Amino acid sequence: MPRRTLVIIAAVIALVLVGTILALTLGGDDKNDAGGGNGKDDKSTSAGPSTATGGSSTDTDSGNGGSSGKDRDKDQNGAQGQGADKDKGDGTGEGADGSKGDKPGDALPAGFRKVTSKRFHFTVAMPEKFRFDTTAGSNSGAIYNVDGGFPRIQIDYTDSPGGDAAAAWNAARAAVAATSRGYQHFGIKKVEYNGYPTVADWQFERTQQDETVRVLNRGFKIDATHGYAIMISCKADEWNGAECRKLREVAFDTFKPVD
Repeated sequence: MPRRTLVIIAAVIALVLVGTILALTLGGDDKNDAGGGNGKDDKSTSAGPSTATGGSSTDTDSGNGGSSGKDRDKDQNGAQGQGADKDKGDGTGEGADGSKGDKPGDALPAGFRKVTSKRFHFTVAMPEKFRFDTTAGSNSGAIYNVDGGFPRIQIDYTDSPGGDAAAAWNAARAAVAATSRGYQHFGIKKVEYNGYPTVADWQFERTQQDETVRVLNRGFKIDATHGYAIMISCKADEWNGAECRKLREVAFDTFKPVD
């Protein structure tokens, strides 16, 4: 069997493993916090949520979105996209991630547009050129970028969040490190964000698409039925550049939950 085929098979197995771990850690099984729910029962899955379903989600520019590069790495942090979830523009300005573009007149930084995902229950501003790429994990979220590359933003949602975001990330760390090529850990720490009850930032580097990529993954719980992770990934040598800094700042500043 060709070496490239073996590498692809190994990557797919790793992604499935990590996706399962993230569903458990982000979803949690704390009945007090989540009403006894779990990742598999994520309400958004029925609508084709985050990263792995095929539904009628909306992205105004989805007809032009989605990356087609055959060497594109699927996200290794619980984000294995499914071919059936690629943009399926239906002529109504709606795409496969359940999100809609911004309305004219929204006060956003120059070069940014607002995306609202009904499937994954969020609204956030991102660069105008970003398009829905694919779903992530086990129907957990959506990935946006330009032509499947970096920088990129991934937002995951669960309707049964656990009570400790830092503990969730620490529980997932070993598996992500084991299945990510060139993983380098930069820390997991609790942070303050919008007054939410539990928030944690996880930072690391890994190799994707033969590029060293820096990642900031912010996980947080808003209430008993709204838990999210906003993951920003940029090429490591561009992490402190203006484009990547702006992407992080605007994403965190404009993110809002949506029912």
